[in-house]
Amino acid sequence: MPTYRFQVVRNNHLLGEAWVEQANVDDMRREALRALHDIAIDEMASSDLDETLSVSVHDEEGRPVYSATLSISQPFA
Repeated sequence: MPTYRFQVVRNNHLLGEAWVEQANVDDMRREALRALHDIAIDEMASSDLDETLSVSVHDEEGRPVYSATLSISQPFA
C-alpha cells in the first residue's frame, strides 16, 4: 500500500506532518480534504483573522502529488 507524507501549513507556518498509508489516489485525496476540514474547524473557527490552511501531499520519493488550500477572509464590519 502506498505511503504519503501529509504536511499541514497555516499562514505559511508548518503545523505538522505525518506519513499515511492509503489504498489509492482517491483515498489519499479524500484524506487530505478530510484533514483540511477537521483542522480548519479546530484551528480556525475561533479566529477573527484572515487565515490560509493548506494540506500538501508527497509520495514516498518526496514528489508533490496533491495539494488543497482553504482561505478564510473575515472583513470587519
